[in-house]
Amino acid sequence: MGINDFCFACSFDDSQEYCTYDNPVAPFGEEQQDYSLMFVFSKISQINGFTSFENIEDLIERVISHETIHVVILKLEGRDASDTLDDLEIVYTFGAGRPHIIRMNFLGYANDNTGLVTATL
Repeated sequence: MGINDFCFACSFDDSQEYCTYDNPVAPFGEEQQDYSLMFVFSKISQINGFTSFENIEDLIERVISHETIHVVILKLEGRDASDTLDDLEIVYTFGAGRPHIIRMNFLGYANDNTGLVTATL
């Protein structure tokens, strides 16, 4: 159970680029499903020939880990619980003690490759 493949798609609405898990596949003779890491390009970037996911190499381990966490929560608790992972917010202070709020899916703020954003940056 987890991410075992990747694929590319293009959005048909005005959303920005994003990554998600989809395309469940059960290997022959197994009950557990594996998922693909899907890179969804924005419609605008594809129409205009812009590069999407530039420098994704720096974050790819975090993205795979983060989406795998979604898959595990999906299997244990269902889709609604899995989807709420990205709605969780972390509050941390920096500089002169000013609070800063970020969501769990802002992986650039993670301090390791676990795919989790923590308050200990």
